[in-house]
Amino acid sequence: MSAGAGPQQSLSARTLSGLGWSYLASFIKALLSLLVLVLLARLLTPAEFGLFGIAWIFIIMGSRFGQSFVGPAIIQRSELSTGHIQSGFTLSLIIGSAITGLVWLSAPFIGEFFQEPTATRIMQFLSVIFVINGIGSVPAHLLRRDLRFRALMIVDVSAYCVGYGLTAVVLAYQGYGVWSLVWGEISYRVIHTVMALCYTRNRLYPRWSGREAADLMSTGAGFSLASIFGFIARQGSHFIIGRWLGAAALGYYTRADRLILAPKNYVGQNLLRVLFPAMAQRQHGTGRLTMVYRHGLEILSLLALPLSVMLFLAAPEIVLVILGEQWEPAIVLLRMLALAMPFQLCDVLNHACISAVGAVYRLAWRQGLHAVLVVVGAWYASRWGLEQVVMVVVSAQIIAYLLLTQLSVSLLQLGARRFMHCCVPALWVALCTATALLLTTELARTLALPDFPALVIKVLVWLATLITAIYFAPPSVRPASLSWVSTDLPLEALGLPGRYLQRGLKWLL
Repeated sequence: MSAGAGPQQSLSARTLSGLGWSYLASFIKALLSLLVLVLLARLLTPAEFGLFGIAWIFIIMGSRFGQSFVGPAIIQRSELSTGHIQSGFTLSLIIGSAITGLVWLSAPFIGEFFQEPTATRIMQFLSVIFVINGIGSVPAHLLRRDLRFRALMIVDVSAYCVGYGLTAVVLAYQGYGVWSLVWGEISYRVIHTVMALCYTRNRLYPRWSGREAADLMSTGAGFSLASIFGFIARQGSHFIIGRWLGAAALGYYTRADRLILAPKNYVGQNLLRVLFPAMAQRQHGTGRLTMVYRHGLEILSLLALPLSVMLFLAAPEIVLVILGEQWEPAIVLLRMLALAMPFQLCDVLNHACISAVGAVYRLAWRQGLHAVLVVVGAWYASRWGLEQVVMVVVSAQIIAYLLLTQLSVSLLQLGARRFMHCCVPALWVALCTATALLLTTELARTLALPDFPALVIKVLVWLATLITAIYFAPPSVRPASLSWVSTDLPLEALGLPGRYLQRGLKWLL
C-alpha cells in the first residue's frame, strides 16, 4: 500500500458510511412524514394547509438565500481556520437577522396580494426561523464537511419527531389550527439548531475578521446566486402554469412532476449531500475527482436511463394505479418529463464537482440561463397549452445539463470521448429494457390485463431484464464501474448491507 493510501481509504470509507447514514435518514424521515401527514390531514382543514403554504413559499425563498450564502462556502474551502468559522457564524447570524426584518416588513404586502390577512401574521411569526437558521447553519455544515452524517441523521430525525411528530400534532389535536404548523416548524428549527451545536466540535461565538469573511463571501455569493436561480428554474414553471393555465393544469403538472422527482429526491439529493463535501476534500486531486466522476456517471446513467424507459412505457399504468382515472391527462405529461429524468439525476455529479472546485460563478450564470429559459419559454408556450409548456421545461432541463456537463468535463479535463464511453453501458441496458417492456405491453394489451397486474408485471420484467442485460453484456458495453465499486471501495463501511452488496456485485460480474 502506498503512503497516501491510508488517508484515501479512510476518506472513501467515511464517504460510503455517510451515504449509508444519509439514505437511512431519508427513509426514516419519509416514513415519519407520511405518518404525520396522515394525522394532520385529519386534524386540519385544506384551507389551513393553504394558509401555511402561502407563507411557506416566501420562507423557502429566504431560506435558500440564507442557508446557501455561508454554509456551502464552509464546506468548499480546502483550508478552514478558526477565523473562517467564527466569521462565518457571525455573517450567517447577520444575514438571518436581515432576512427576518425583510420578511417581517414585506409580510403585509404579501398578505394583501393574496387577500389573506392571516398569512401576514403567519409570515411575521415564521420570520424568526431565519435567526434560528443563522445560528444553526454553520454547525450543521461543519458536520457535513466532516462527513458526520450519523450525527446529522440523529439531529434531523430527532428534531422532526419533536417539532412535527409531537408539537404540531398535539397542538392540532387541541384545536390550534394553522398555528400548530407554525409552532411545529419553529420547534423543529430550534431543536435542530441546539442539537447541531451540541454535536459540533467547534466552539462558536460572534467574531469578525475582514479577510476570512471576505473569503467566505466571495464564494458564498456565487452559491447563493446559483441556489436562487435554481429555485426560479424549479418553481417558475409552476407559477406560469398556475397563473395562465389555471389550477387544474397545475394539478396535473405537479402530480406528474412529483412522480418524476421521486428518484432524484431520494437518490440524487442524498448523493449530492455527501459527494459535495467528499469531493471538496479531493478538490486538488484532479485525477481522483475525474475517476469518481467517470464511475459515478456510469453508475447513475446505468440506473437513470433504464428507469426513464420504464416511466415512459409504463406511464399509463403508473398514473392510473397511483393517482386514479381522474388523472389520466397526466399520462402524457409523465412521459414527457421522463425524457428529462436521466439528465436531472446525472446532473447531481455536475453540481457536486463544480461546487467542490469552487467554480460557483460559472455555475451561477448557467443556472441563471436555465431560469430564463424556463420562465420566458413557459410563458410564451402557455398560449398553446400545458403540453407545450412541459416541452419547453424539458428542453430547458436538457440544455442546462449539457451546459453544466461541458463545464465539468472542462474542469476535470475529461474529454468528450471518455465522457461518451461512460454512457455506453446505460444505452445497452436501456435498449434491452425498452425491447422487453414493449413486448410486455403488447402481451398485456392482448390479454386485457387490469392496470395493477400489468404494472406489477412490467416492473418485474424491467428488473429482470436490467439484471440480465448487465450479466450478459458483451465486453464492449460491460460496465467497468461495478467492478470498481466491488474491488476498490471499502463496502464494509456500510456494515451488513455493504457485505451483501459486495456479494451481489461479484455474482453479477
